[in-house]
Amino acid sequence: MKTRVRYAPSPTGYLHVGGARTLLFNWLYAQKTGGKLILRIEDTDQARSTRESEKMILEDIEALGLKYDEGPTRQSERHAIYAEHAVKLLEKNQAYYCFCSDDLLTKKREAAMKLGRPPHYDGTCSKLPADEVKARLAKGERAGLRFRAYHKNYKLKDEVRGDIEFKEGTVGDFFITRSPTEAERNSGTANAQVGMPVYNFCCVIDDHLMGMTHIIRGEDHLSNTARQLMIYDAFGWETPIFAHTAMVLGSDRQKLSKRSGDVSVHEYLEKGFLPEVLLNFLVLLGWWPEKGFQPKAGHPEILSLDELKQIFNLSGLQKAPAVFDVTKLSWMNSFYLKHLPLSDIAERARPFFEKAGHAAALKAHSKDWYEGLVDTVRGEVALLSDLPPATAIFFETTPTIEDEAMTVLKNPKSKPVVETLVKELGALPSALSAQDVDVLQKKVAQLTGMKGKELFMPIRAAITGRTHGSELKRILPLLGREAVEKRITKITQMAGIG
Repeated sequence: MKTRVRYAPSPTGYLHVGGARTLLFNWLYAQKTGGKLILRIEDTDQARSTRESEKMILEDIEALGLKYDEGPTRQSERHAIYAEHAVKLLEKNQAYYCFCSDDLLTKKREAAMKLGRPPHYDGTCSKLPADEVKARLAKGERAGLRFRAYHKNYKLKDEVRGDIEFKEGTVGDFFITRSPTEAERNSGTANAQVGMPVYNFCCVIDDHLMGMTHIIRGEDHLSNTARQLMIYDAFGWETPIFAHTAMVLGSDRQKLSKRSGDVSVHEYLEKGFLPEVLLNFLVLLGWWPEKGFQPKAGHPEILSLDELKQIFNLSGLQKAPAVFDVTKLSWMNSFYLKHLPLSDIAERARPFFEKAGHAAALKAHSKDWYEGLVDTVRGEVALLSDLPPATAIFFETTPTIEDEAMTVLKNPKSKPVVETLVKELGALPSALSAQDVDVLQKKVAQLTGMKGKELFMPIRAAITGRTHGSELKRILPLLGREAVEKRITKITQMAGIG
């Protein structure tokens, strides 16, 4: 049987980075084995699920470049299927109606816990006579369906965690459908009597009917597994292969959440992280390639999608929790910015320049000029969004000057350097080359006798208004002689030495 895996998000917001990792693991396994990835939208929680969130998740998946083979299928459109299976369990007496209110159930749980017992349902409604159940339903009383939990041990061979045993009594009778709402009872639809299905029930039915061979999901779902194994058992279905992956923790070593930073793919992409960097980073949170593998990039942690499709396997999945280290993610993004083709980086950076208000300026220059601009600073930044501020001097109408640069220019030793710079600059052509800049700096050194910081700091400060940055032999050709002269005039005036 060909591999069939699924990614099944709940549409309650943007795509979470933990969910993106689960998607990636499933996508890679399907790619490696020649199987298929199915996208299923688990939207039975009608209070929190929205079509807008579904749209955002689909957009984020597309932005990551991970294509699914089937779907999206929405659970909210499969009520009749779940109702049919719920009725089958009723007919087998494997499920029963529970009329207990939420308040009563809360009191039962609290009472059990005070007595030191597991907070399982006490089975009050499991013993109701059929006639009483029928009469109460006829009167319109609200009732959900509970599954009669099996009293036996369940064993699971997990691809990540090995043999797991769920002891008898791990779970009590659990709900498989909620109480129908008034609208549902009057709808005449399939779920008028059995209500909206809960996660564990419809998840198992869908996984079986959609032919899932492997369930690759986060460790947080392990607590659901005993209930799901019972449902497979009740229908006589073969269970798929399970792989429960390591948890992703924030820098505080707690479950990744807003308190430890951004958690959605959308937020990271908006900040200027590259999609392939996110994927490269996420795959190493809970997975590692086999010993001895040498990536083409020359760094053990820089892995392309093509490489991952060839080497990914379930045996590389780790048990230990993984920490989402944003500092490491930023480093990885900077590596990609330095090594990807310049034209590719420039094209992806363009929206960030336009957002910064530089669209008109870019139109006024050639493609070569723009790519040269990006190339000049890409080795100094970590994100695409860092590129516009790093190139600010090329777009300034009025130069700015940093305090440190101001201090350098006010030093009496700087004055002859700047004066000589201006004089020698005027003798150069309008279109400066890197060689022109080298000649210029050597000439100023020769005529002033200055060297080291006493030479280069005043030159840089007078032209850029800063004391650090890219090489001047890359900056000046992009600015052009006239623009450099104007900047020196304005900056020296601001420093009070012009």
